[in-house]
Amino acid sequence: MSLQWPSLPVSLRVPLLAAAAVFLFVTGTTQIALRMAGHRMDLEAERLGRVYLDGLSAAVLPAIRAGNQAALDDALQRATGFYEGVRERGLVVGTPDGRQISAAGVGPEPDWHAPFLRNNPNKAWEVSPEQEAVWVQRPLEDAGQVVAILAAKLDVSAITLRRRQLRAAMLAFGLAVGVMGGALAALAARQAMRPVLGVTSALDRAGAGRIAPIAPAALPPPGTEAARLAAAFNGMVAHVADRERLMRRLAERERGAVLGRLAATVAHEVRNPLAGMLTALESAHAGGNDPAERAEALEMIERGLRQIERVVSSTLVQHRDNGPPRPLQAADLEDLRILVAPEAARHAVRLDWMAALPGAFPVDAPPLRQAVLNLLLNAVAATPAGGRVALEAAVQPDGVLLLAVEDEGPGLPQAARQRLAGGKAPEDASPGLGLEVVASIARRICARIAVEPGRKGLGNRVALRVPPAMLHAEAGAQPALARGQPALAGGQPASAGWHSA
Repeated sequence: MSLQWPSLPVSLRVPLLAAAAVFLFVTGTTQIALRMAGHRMDLEAERLGRVYLDGLSAAVLPAIRAGNQAALDDALQRATGFYEGVRERGLVVGTPDGRQISAAGVGPEPDWHAPFLRNNPNKAWEVSPEQEAVWVQRPLEDAGQVVAILAAKLDVSAITLRRRQLRAAMLAFGLAVGVMGGALAALAARQAMRPVLGVTSALDRAGAGRIAPIAPAALPPPGTEAARLAAAFNGMVAHVADRERLMRRLAERERGAVLGRLAATVAHEVRNPLAGMLTALESAHAGGNDPAERAEALEMIERGLRQIERVVSSTLVQHRDNGPPRPLQAADLEDLRILVAPEAARHAVRLDWMAALPGAFPVDAPPLRQAVLNLLLNAVAATPAGGRVALEAAVQPDGVLLLAVEDEGPGLPQAARQRLAGGKAPEDASPGLGLEVVASIARRICARIAVEPGRKGLGNRVALRVPPAMLHAEAGAQPALARGQPALAGGQPASAGWHSA
């Protein structure tokens, strides 16, 4: 099972790593220096012990040659405490076979004897487990032969104490320097990363929708990598702003075109019943008090008013925000027929309406109506006089709603095909805002668009396959293309023809 460290931002991770590296380097260097100093102190102590034995050997060797035990004991007693700076705990002289001849001083502890008494007749330097005393030993030679062994037990507790104090002081010094160095390294790393962090903050704000260039006062120093990164970001922001300005201008142009088409559609649809109503009024005036003439005229006027009411109602339903999503009804498709019929009549195009919707279909109706109306108006504009535009609407066996618009025009351009299929149109080709609206609405309601040849080999058949959706899950969504988009104020259709700008 592997350990997973908490994920930290780079703005914290880099300074912490720099601080940790400096701290480890300083403390490690201090420990190495401390070990080297301790080893040096050990060598100095060992050298001091051997110098001490050299001086003591000159004092005891004459008595050993003469075999004078009293002189040997006296020499050892006089040597105890004689050397300044050296405190003996015991002096021992013995034979090479490990037998003690003489001893002086405090005397060896019973549990830690001289090395030659423990079968080690050679030179020796042994430190006690408590590191407070050492045995230093050397053989005494006379005429090339070992005549005795001299061992001294020296007190090194003061040296050990100073060594511990030095170790503690160096350790504290190393920790202090390590902490200070780590803090300075962290501050330096943070300062070095500040320009990059400024660019990162600007990207975070852009991701949250607040796209704005980096202020000149916050720009990194020129010539650095961070400065190039900031310049690239500001360039991207400038391109986005230019694109938004262009989209607003296109939206205003499209709005004017849509309003003109809407006015023409309503005027054309209202003019016909008005003409009939005026004719009926003339007939009523000419007929005088004839009840039959008056009844026929009133009936014609009522039919004209009903037709005008249907046109106005359908227009209002199509071109206003109806609030929360609602399912698609058969009346929605009938409204589309009423809206498209005047445009088809002006172009001398026949409408074939094959809409079989048995009941309400669970999909957000207003944006779907908008998409289908765009397809119908584009199909009417692309179809020559005497041609045919058909709408097919049916719920398939798998529960998917099929809405297909077929025309007999010259066919969709390649840019429009790519855009409807969900791809990106070439930069030098514009598929038209009408098709942009259709593609965006299809993405919103998770519909699939298929562009196929017409059934008679003429034009195109654009089919939308719309899956059922839970309307309450979409009630809180307010897509830009369906609500609030300047290019589609009030949810109006966006384009009159396949090649609209």
